Amino acid sequence: MAQRTPGRRFGGERLLPTATVDDQYDDDYDEDDEDDEDDEDDEDDGEADAYISVDGQPPLISAKQAAVRVGAQPRRQGQRQQPGANPAPGSRRAIGTTLAWGGMLAALLALMVGLIAHTALTLPLSPLHANAGAVSGSVIRVDSGVGAVVGQPPAVTAQTAFLFDPDTGAVYYAKGANTELPMASCTKVMTLLLAVERGNLNQMVTVGADAHALVNPNSSYMGLDVGEKISLRDLLYGLVLPSGNDAAVAIADAIGGNQAAFVNLMNQRAQQLGLTHTHYANPHGLDAPGHYTTARDLAVLSAYALRNPIIEQVVSTYSYDIPKTATHKAYHLVTGNDLLPFARAPYPGAIGVKPGFTGNAGYCMSFAADRRGHLLVAAVLDDPSWQVRIVDMRTLLDWGYQQFGLPAAPSPTPGSDPSVNA
Repeated sequence: MAQRTPGRRFGGERLLPTATVDDQYDDDYDEDDEDDEDDEDDEDDGEADAYISVDGQPPLISAKQAAVRVGAQPRRQGQRQQPGANPAPGSRRAIGTTLAWGGMLAALLALMVGLIAHTALTLPLSPLHANAGAVSGSVIRVDSGVGAVVGQPPAVTAQTAFLFDPDTGAVYYAKGANTELPMASCTKVMTLLLAVERGNLNQMVTVGADAHALVNPNSSYMGLDVGEKISLRDLLYGLVLPSGNDAAVAIADAIGGNQAAFVNLMNQRAQQLGLTHTHYANPHGLDAPGHYTTARDLAVLSAYALRNPIIEQVVSTYSYDIPKTATHKAYHLVTGNDLLPFARAPYPGAIGVKPGFTGNAGYCMSFAADRRGHLLVAAVLDDPSWQVRIVDMRTLLDWGYQQFGLPAAPSPTPGSDPSVNA
């Protein structure tokens, strides 16, 4: 059973903005934490405006077959027509006119039905139904630079950072936003996205030796054993909450057939989404040559993924229990996301997304919050510690909500569930 925060929570009135504005191993937990909780990197944006295709969710239009019933012209009151009698010449002309107009109306309706059916078949599908090769017509607009903001932007310690509003495209903070850096377990955002887009959440996945090989003290893991059969849905939680590298490999094998093929799918999807400064070498985020992203790309990918309600549910869950069955043991999974309710530094309205850490990448995270109807999504790469990462993330979110006239969030109380209206 999952303990989670409600997704995309809205509280209070909607305010108008005052301006437009894993060492080699992926260990998402702090190595000094007694509970073994997981912790989870200069160029300014000077490009032209980027348009990022995302899967919209248009209403599906059902084309129904139209039928036009044409009847004889009604008789005047009191007039009686004998059975078998021929109508008068004037009546024949009236009937002919009615039939002609009825035929034209039927043809017109048939044409309209055909156009509606064609439109319904060609409209982009929602992320839950689209195949991964589809690129929809909905757009998230990301401004090329920081827009007009109120106040002096804060300083953050992370090497790169990016904060924006995916609903309007307004960029509120950018520091080295297009600098390519390793992203550690933030990689798993793309792994999660492909699993949901391409997989059947109820399908049973058999754990292979390659996945179990990552269950070791130097890796973050779910704890899968060779030969266990577990649903793809449960693997999603094992992928995200404890940042299971073993779960990432099991998912890659199930969706792509093998890790190499799955990585190809990851890179194809990145290109389709316009993530031109992102490249993957594995599905989990362990340090590898050619494995990198930018703060901007990671934030945009995270915003895209959050549009899928299944993904939002997974990344906003604090703990998740998987009961023992005949095919696998029981699992108790707890998130390494410090901003979620009941975590180490809860932030009002936090709904995800994914932390990461490697010796090469430093402490990274993509994160999001929804306060009073305003969704903000951000990313930091290469922070020096999980403590500093928390400070950076909260600072950025407070700064973003300041643009809407909202006060800074209250100081965090570990293990609490702060009001979304704070």
